[in-house]
This record gives sequence, structure tokens and C-alpha cells, in this order.
Amino acid sequence: METQVEKQELTNENNKSNRSDIFDLLSGIGLVGGAVGSLFGNAVFAAIPISFSVALQIANRRQLKVQLAQLQESAVIQMSEQINNNQSIILEQFQQLRKDSEEHLNQQDQKVKIVVSELSEKITNHQESLNTLKVEKDQLNQFTHSLESQLSKVQEIVETLQQIENVSQVIRINPQGADAYYERGLSHQKLGDKTGAIEDYTEALHLNSTYAKAYHNRGILLAEMGNKKQAVEDLRLAAKYYFEQGDIESYEKARNLSKEFYEVRHSLINHLESDSVVSDESIMKENSSNQVNLISVGGLFDDDFDTEQNITVLG
Repeated sequence: METQVEKQELTNENNKSNRSDIFDLLSGIGLVGGAVGSLFGNAVFAAIPISFSVALQIANRRQLKVQLAQLQESAVIQMSEQINNNQSIILEQFQQLRKDSEEHLNQQDQKVKIVVSELSEKITNHQESLNTLKVEKDQLNQFTHSLESQLSKVQEIVETLQQIENVSQVIRINPQGADAYYERGLSHQKLGDKTGAIEDYTEALHLNSTYAKAYHNRGILLAEMGNKKQAVEDLRLAAKYYFEQGDIESYEKARNLSKEFYEVRHSLINHLESDSVVSDESIMKENSSNQVNLISVGGLFDDDFDTEQNITVLG
């Protein structure tokens, strides 16, 4: 259809061009005729062709103006159509570019999200690793502290054992020194060897029956081993000799401990007596056994312990 229209327009343009050429030809013929008429001296005859020529020229000029206007209008229409076509093409290209840009941006956005997600996961893993390392560091510090503490205890034990060996050498040289046995008893007590400590304190008391510190420490160990009765007796003797030696502070400590152990022991006895019936014969036997190897302390504790005034000494 567009080809037929273009052909029709081309035919119209050719017709217009041919018509203009005919007008120019006729105008030229008229001018020539006027010139010829003027040569033969016939002014009227010469004026007619000239007038005709002028009219043809005017008509031709009008025709040219019309053609020019039509050409301009056609050119404007073509330019408008071209502009519209160009605008359509530009719009299509712009839309395609926009679509491509959006797709590219979406792809980039997806890639960025993936990268951010991977980085977040790595950061989380690193944080977990740091937390794990921190926990392991704390555990290592605790283990190191525990090792240091154990090493310190081992060193202390080694030093105590060395001290025991040194005191034992002194005892081998002078077996009659009560202080040496007492010092070795302290070392055994420090190591947790309660039996060995009690044996050394007892030996010190054999050599010095007024050794208040030996009574005191032995009484504490006996209480820890559950022998509250003998512990009370040792602590009473310790308090007695502390008082005689003028050591009031130690006297009060030993006296208070003896009261405490005495009260604990008798509360246990009363509890047992309330739960069971004991025969008079067994009570007599217990009383008789309690009076074996007793040493009178006098009235030192009469105000606090009216029921027990006799003390049993180990060894």
C-alpha cells in the first residue's frame, strides 16, 4: 500500500513538473513571438504574446508557490513522520535499555545479596570460632591455674616431706626432744596424715606431759576422727596448761573448743539414749571403763562441766 502511495505521489510530482515545463515553454514561445512582432513593427501584435507570456509566467510562479508549499507541507509531514518513527524507535530502545538495565541491576542485586549472605555466614562462623577459642582459652587458663595450684601443692608437699625427713634426723640424733616430735606431728597434720600426727603428738606428750600445744592439736584431730570424748579431754588439758603458762588467748581457744565438742558429744548421747533402752549393767560397765587411766584436773572447769572432772590421756 505504501509503495502505491509513493508511486502516486511520484506521478503527481512528475505531472506538476511537466506542467511547469509546458508553462515555461509557452512563455518562452510568447516572448519569442513578441520579439518577432516588435521586429516587424507591429506593437499590438507584439503586446499580445508578451502579455500572454507574462500571464503564463505569473501562473507558473503561482503554480511554483503552490508546489513549493505542497513540497514544504509534504516535507514537514515526512519530517513529522520521521520524527515520530525516530521517537518510537528511541522509545523502544529506551524501554529495551531500561529493561536490560533493570535485569542487570537485578542480577547485580542478587549477586550482592549472595555475597552479603556469604559474608554474614563467614562472620557468624568466625564469631563462633572466636567464642570457641575464648572458651578454650578460659579452659586452658583454668587448667593452667589448676596445674599451677597442683604444682604449688606438690612443692608444698615436697617441702613438708623434706621437713619431716630433717626432723626425723634430729629425732634419730636426740630421741628425747619433745619439740622435734611436735614439729614432725605438725608436718604430718599438714599432709593430712592424722594418724601419724597423733602418734608424734602422743610421743611428745610422753616426753613432756605439760605440752599444751600437743594436747591442743591432738584434741582437734581426735574430734575430726569422731572421738569427741577424748578430744574434749585433750582440749581441757591444753586449756589447763595454757592457763598455767600464762597463754590466755590459747587457753580461751582450747576451752571454747572443749565446750563445743562436749556439747556435741552429749547431744549425740542424749539422742541415742532417747532412741534405745540401755540396761543398767551396760551402763555400769561403761562408767567403769570411763574411769580407767583418768587424771584429775581439779576445779578448773567446775563452773562449766560439773559432770566430768576426770580426763583420759592417750598413750
